[in-house]
Amino acid sequence: MPRDRPIYIIDDEPQMCRSLEMLLALEDFETRSFPSVEAFIRDLPRLPPGIILSDVALGGLSGLELLQTLPSLDRSDPVILVTGHADIPMAVAAMKSGAADLLEKPFEAQRLLGAVAAVRDRILQSTLLEQRLASLSHRERQVLRQIVEGLTAKQIATRLDISPRTVETYREHLMRKTGATSLAQLVRFAVEARVTCVPL
Repeated sequence: MPRDRPIYIIDDEPQMCRSLEMLLALEDFETRSFPSVEAFIRDLPRLPPGIILSDVALGGLSGLELLQTLPSLDRSDPVILVTGHADIPMAVAAMKSGAADLLEKPFEAQRLLGAVAAVRDRILQSTLLEQRLASLSHRERQVLRQIVEGLTAKQIATRLDISPRTVETYREHLMRKTGATSLAQLVRFAVEARVTCVPL
């Protein structure tokens, strides 16, 4: 059975596309290849969410430019960039633009598969976190927002007109529902999920 997310390969070298398709097929991944970023963007509205594996240096738009363009296309597919000439400025630019990983050619098969596996794990964790946060009540979300802002239980109680003990109870609920093992982890979960826009 194919893996849950397809992998979109963007490379202007047909042989590289075929090699990657064969490698990923052995791991039961569904793949689709594109010769350019422009070709990928044309088909993007009809494509389900996936993992993008793109060369950096292409004939038209580069892999980095694709990475920077995706948000404006209302897509958040993780992007693994591949390059034959990695250097520190490129690596910094890739990470700042949100690349999931940067692989330098030639790379071993296990390096690529490891990068894809890491991305899949992050997607699964993010999905699980979204499901957990979706189970929070409106009041729990309000308390969580105040915790993220750094307020104490007493300050939260004053702001929400409830008792400090009630705040502590809500915090216990939040820890249990999100699976957080510490207050710091709870805050990190909330920041990652952007739980900052709940009306008071």
